[in-house]
Amino acid sequence: MKLTRSVGLGWLWVALFCAVNARGADVAAYGILKSQQFVQTNDSAAVPLPSGGFAFNAFVIATGFGVVTNATVKPANATPLRQLVPLADGLGWLFDERFDLAAALDATYPNTGVKYALAMNTRNDGLRSVNLGFTVSLFPGFEIFAGYPPTPQVSNVVAAQAIDTTSDFTLMWSAANAQAIDLVQVLIVDGASNVVYGSPAPFAPGALSSSSTSFVIPAGRLPAGTNLIGHVTLARPVTLPNTNAYPGAVGISAAARDTQFPIVTRPAPEPPRLQLLTELDGGVRLRFPVETNRLYRLQRSLDLLRWSDVVTTNSTGGTVDVDESGAGGSAAGFYRVRIGQ
Repeated sequence: MKLTRSVGLGWLWVALFCAVNARGADVAAYGILKSQQFVQTNDSAAVPLPSGGFAFNAFVIATGFGVVTNATVKPANATPLRQLVPLADGLGWLFDERFDLAAALDATYPNTGVKYALAMNTRNDGLRSVNLGFTVSLFPGFEIFAGYPPTPQVSNVVAAQAIDTTSDFTLMWSAANAQAIDLVQVLIVDGASNVVYGSPAPFAPGALSSSSTSFVIPAGRLPAGTNLIGHVTLARPVTLPNTNAYPGAVGISAAARDTQFPIVTRPAPEPPRLQLLTELDGGVRLRFPVETNRLYRLQRSLDLLRWSDVVTTNSTGGTVDVDESGAGGSAAGFYRVRIGQ
């Protein structure tokens, strides 16, 4: 599968904070982001996206439809204003400018010596203006760039090319030298950039931490027989989220690195047909077809309400024969075959 720049990291960053549950203000979250995007097509090292892999973004997330009417961002002493555009979800606003080289990004949007004025026109709160930057003040007159987090390295891209959606799949990665403040997000999108599944948003219950190196995608959460794109994103906030500049809203500045990779799910399994080979006074002999590397469970019930496993198999294909002829009365009842977990 050939990966393309299907979705900008700025759009993903909006998705990171779409779950922020702020109330009492027209804006839930806002911020600026400098990002670097990488790509993996196998389990070797991630490489920079061939084009447009470096970006500056400004984003605003409204708490309701129509409560944000306009938003702009501008580096200090720079013209013209950059206009944020509304996203299709009706809540997000985004400015997205991309570059092929890190030097071009830094020349247009410097890390140090510049504040970025973000203005938000709102229905109930009026005009709200905040100044954001990418530096940390160590002491008066001395500031440094907070830096980028490590590049996520996904370790099982190859395995992700044949995901069985009837079973859990554990996505794994490494991010050496991540710092405690770093935010981690996993998102899986389809070809139209719609989010199919992802980890909880940063600061939300169950969110991944900087020490996280795996994420379980539960059975049934991905569509079968589909080409998807996965993202593992690490973001390093300049400081802790700001809740003072715009009371009721959360503001953040961050530098991020994102690794995207292809995901392919296996076609949905054929419903297994349970065949009765023989029926004897002492029990039954059964047969059912199986596909390679799928989990099958033959189950028995006496009342069609409570089921117990008789056989569990991860077969190499063909058919499975189960001999219950010696089970006596314990073999009486109803049988079925379940696929997956």
